[in-house]
Amino acid sequence: MALWIIFAIMTAIAAVAVLRPFWRARPSPTASSPDLEIYKQQLQEIEDETARGVLGGAEANAARVEVSRRILAAAEARSSAPQAARRAAVAPYVMTALLPVIALSLYMLYGSPNIPAQPFAAHLPSDHDSIEMLVARVEERLERHPEDGMGWSVIAPVYMRLSRYADAAEAYRNAIKLLGESAERSVNLGEALALANQGIVDSEARAAFDKALSLDSNNAKARFWSAIGEEQAGRPKEALAIYQKLLERELPDHVQKVVRERMALLEGGPARTDAPQAGREIDSAQINQMVSGLAERLKKDGSDLKGWLMLVRAYTVLGRTDDALSALKQARGQFTGNNEALGEIDALAKSLGLPS
Repeated sequence: MALWIIFAIMTAIAAVAVLRPFWRARPSPTASSPDLEIYKQQLQEIEDETARGVLGGAEANAARVEVSRRILAAAEARSSAPQAARRAAVAPYVMTALLPVIALSLYMLYGSPNIPAQPFAAHLPSDHDSIEMLVARVEERLERHPEDGMGWSVIAPVYMRLSRYADAAEAYRNAIKLLGESAERSVNLGEALALANQGIVDSEARAAFDKALSLDSNNAKARFWSAIGEEQAGRPKEALAIYQKLLERELPDHVQKVVRERMALLEGGPARTDAPQAGREIDSAQINQMVSGLAERLKKDGSDLKGWLMLVRAYTVLGRTDDALSALKQARGQFTGNNEALGEIDALAKSLGLPS
């Protein structure tokens, strides 16, 4: 009920604001019109010129008729002016009175006045729904306009947030193709490729990181992932050198914690004392998850020699020697009779200090 009272007050205020200009006094038509005075002067001039002999009788009569016609027209206009003025004065009041009635009738007909009130928050979509709706709209547009490079650039980080890493990688590829190479796009492409591959830096991801570093040699993210690639390639010294260079720069605290943890794992010693236990647990959990994903993939497809080599290196870096030896045994069994592959496996085992 209170809402309707508020609406009524607001309507009244609006009506006053609209009608106020019409309340001002309007000048009433005068008894004599300037046009009539002019016409009377013209008649007098006709009479004077006729008396002087300037105008003939026929010409004078024609002029009198024309001026008389104009006088009649002006008189009719003057008599109808008050009535038109009254109609014009009444029209704003009639329209102002009818507008609230029309609006209320339309609301009662098409609105929902009987639905109980609901909290405003109930009408708002959740964050997840909002993101999904955004993604759906952008995807729909990109289906119609695949040449929209900015569209691919916008949706790629959203895919990353939703853990849709393969879709993110494809979006970054399209953005690079349409908008050109940049350090940011290249490093983001490499990161998406690595995360889509359970954290393994394959040749395409490595090429993306190398491209980012060629465009911006100080790109910290590209250097970090390059160090991860060096770890997975069995080159711990090179990885340690990259990590050490990163620590010489001003990095956010959480990035420094991750870098120090990686260095501690490569050096085979305890984690640095300035890295909190919670940070070490989170980082180790992420590493183990990536390694587990790689192991599961190799169970389904054991023909990936590089995958086996990465798995052995990862187990060794994590200090899981038994798992590394088991992976070596499975890899040798997978490539029985392939002397070249067995040679690479034995060379890796020797470099890591594992029994051949």
